[in-house]
Amino acid sequence: MIGNRFLFKMKNNTPQRIFSTATEPKKHLICILALSLFFLNICRAQHNEFHSVDSLFSYVSSKSITLQSDEIRIGQAKKARLAAILSVPDMSGNLSFNYTNNTKLPVNLFPASVFGGQDGTFVPIQTGIPFVSTGNENIDVKLINLKGWENLKLSKLNIQKSIADKKLTVKILYEDIASTYYNIVSLQQQLSSTEKNLQSAENLLQITTNKYAGGLIKQQDVNEAKISSLDTRENYNQIKYQIQQQYLVLKILCDFPEDEQITIQDLQDSLFSEKVKVGLSRVGIENSELKESVALSNYRQQKYALYPTLSFFQSYTTQQNNTRSRLFDSNVDWINSSYIGLKLSIPIPSSSTMRQISEANHNYLLAQKDTEQQKIKAGIEQRQLEIDYYKALSQISSYGEVAQLRKENYEKNLSLYQEGLIELQKVLNSYDDMVNSIYNLVSAQVSASAAKTKIHINNTIR
Repeated sequence: MIGNRFLFKMKNNTPQRIFSTATEPKKHLICILALSLFFLNICRAQHNEFHSVDSLFSYVSSKSITLQSDEIRIGQAKKARLAAILSVPDMSGNLSFNYTNNTKLPVNLFPASVFGGQDGTFVPIQTGIPFVSTGNENIDVKLINLKGWENLKLSKLNIQKSIADKKLTVKILYEDIASTYYNIVSLQQQLSSTEKNLQSAENLLQITTNKYAGGLIKQQDVNEAKISSLDTRENYNQIKYQIQQQYLVLKILCDFPEDEQITIQDLQDSLFSEKVKVGLSRVGIENSELKESVALSNYRQQKYALYPTLSFFQSYTTQQNNTRSRLFDSNVDWINSSYIGLKLSIPIPSSSTMRQISEANHNYLLAQKDTEQQKIKAGIEQRQLEIDYYKALSQISSYGEVAQLRKENYEKNLSLYQEGLIELQKVLNSYDDMVNSIYNLVSAQVSASAAKTKIHINNTIR
């Protein structure tokens, strides 16, 4: 048939038509492709691949819930400052309007003689106004308020402290992320080395098996070679589990969802400078100094609560009395009254006030000591970063040579064992030495990268 194509399959050597495609609409194929691309994009969106620790830092700076929470705290501190500005005059007052319907007016007794009655007798008369409309306005403003001024100063310090807290949080978070990142890189390199070591162990097992088959060695030698192979394989499996654990730690630090896939493929250069410059990080010092300033301001605020305050007050009242049940009666005048004045308030110390002052002073003294400690700690940490870096460089140099020599020893011992000139145990010992030397070299290389990154964090976040 013209215009049709058929797909056949063979069944019992007989071709059979299973379906025709030429007449099917092409839009079905387009829909399938579109859906495939859609789901592929979803899968890609749930997978993140990082090639450097800096790329992780970039992700965290915009996605970290911890840092977003710090931004909220900074915003709240700024709002608290607006409230502190209003607390200086601490203006208070109210506006009110009352409409009263005196449903039952009071009855008072008046001397009857006033109304022409008999002396010594009293006449009951109902007194009062049935309907009263009253408007009130009161204002109180503090003119001298030392506690309010100190509260304003404290609010400014709280903003600075919130910003310093975030900077310290970023520094600590980046250091933890870098540590976990390089743990993963180190384990990945160990996994790669272990994979090669596993091939060597299996090769050695094959050699011993062949020797045993030829009657050249004992069964114990085969067992030892197999034990070495099994140990290496289990070591390989354990490293894979450790990598998975470190990925989970990294997810917690970076706030990755549990179902989101992340992959570390480090592509950073492994060049190390012979000399590094480590600056003195003042992040911890500044944070501690601000805490000390906040504690001092809080102590002053508690003391100023016992100081006198001078306030200006003013009141205005207007009232309309009428006998008709109207909210406003145009036939009745409003009666106005007002007053102004100054008020001096002198608080009386209580046990609670004295306790708060004592605690505030105690916190201030502790904050002073913490600042002293931070200054000492910053200098020591500066020196420690230098030592860690140069220590790793020294290890790379020596461990590299050792690893090369251990590898040569193993290869030569393996060759001698194949010729029957040495025992298996010597080959196994040289194999273990080679494996350990490779791990030491990998660890030193990653430690140098981690130390370099910590120095970069130290010099950048200051």
